[in-house]
Amino acid sequence: MFSIEDCQVIQSSLDNLLSLKLLHDAGYRVSDMGYWVTDYVFENNGGYIFMKATERLFGACAEEEEEDGSYDIRKFIILCPDVEELLGVFTKEWVERQLRWNKRVICDWTGAEMMIELTKVGFLIEIHESPFFFNQFVQELIQIRKSIDNLLVYTQYLKGNRGIKSIFVCKFALG
Repeated sequence: MFSIEDCQVIQSSLDNLLSLKLLHDAGYRVSDMGYWVTDYVFENNGGYIFMKATERLFGACAEEEEEDGSYDIRKFIILCPDVEELLGVFTKEWVERQLRWNKRVICDWTGAEMMIELTKVGFLIEIHESPFFFNQFVQELIQIRKSIDNLLVYTQYLKGNRGIKSIFVCKFALG
């Protein structure tokens, strides 16, 4: 018979596995992302895979923990050069509209929530409460990454067309 703690370890481990599968299905390498099996003795309670997934999707990621009386807040600061590139071409408001993201994702199982804010250098992610299950959050981050990739293609297209148009205008003006 499993204890409640054993069941939580199994559920959290399976959630890690699902998060890795979502990344794999999206085309990301997951074989080097560490152990997916949760072990509370070693404090691998799911956040580790979430942080590794965030790093794989966007780049550098740092966690800052703080407590706010009523519940825990975990903050992840994500540095994403692609966001900097987009904000160098478009306004923050335009990029946010194009991302079509859920700025607030609520975990179906625990009621924890992930809040996402676009910054000049990437993202600020806040997780309120301890979710223990991160797959919904990873799924949302994968969708944001896909949207960023699409915007980068559009940005390159615009840069390419501006170059072609300016060459055409110069040739036409010079005769």
